[in-house]
Amino acid sequence: MSNAVRNKTSLLAIDLIEEQLRVLPISIAMILRPVKASDAASNAGPILVLPRKNKTAKTGSAGNIVVGNAHAATVLDFEASNHVLSDNPQQQATYLRVVISNALLAIGMFLKEHELASMRTPEIQFLDHVLDAILNANTFHIEPGYIPMATFDGLVIDSKLNGTPLFGDGVTEGFMEFGDAVALLQWLVHYLHGERHFVSGGDAG
Repeated sequence: MSNAVRNKTSLLAIDLIEEQLRVLPISIAMILRPVKASDAASNAGPILVLPRKNKTAKTGSAGNIVVGNAHAATVLDFEASNHVLSDNPQQQATYLRVVISNALLAIGMFLKEHELASMRTPEIQFLDHVLDAILNANTFHIEPGYIPMATFDGLVIDSKLNGTPLFGDGVTEGFMEFGDAVALLQWLVHYLHGERHFVSGGDAG
């Protein structure tokens, strides 16, 4: 990858991560402070309707034959989801895990697609193991004898973590807290800013 391409890719990665970091506080605040049903009805409405593209013709996939006519809009029941959260506070951990894991997956996919995930930086290797755990039901799968190379801010991934949950569920403790994941995203932004200047200076191939 040329310096110019790598520099542009780093900028795109920075934009993606910063966008996730802007959205995460809103999502997290909604989960940690679920609104009352009456407020939901007056502000957002109990049902959220997301528009879909109009299709002039049906495609011929078997999936469409099985499903039948799709609705013109996708409906999400905000109130029902909010009730689940209000009635069972332990669901906070699940909701937070989904939102934060999605942000990590989006960024991890970008880094892999643009060949930034192959960097041997311990924190980048750490992110790779985190992504693997997310894709394996929030559980680490690490072969015996793995030599620790993946670290972030005092957190070390080794073979003893095999079978350990990445994030806790409110009862069982996880390897990371949600704040560690956000800190990792913040670290990536700072690192890519510095790495971009380093590469653009002609010091890397």
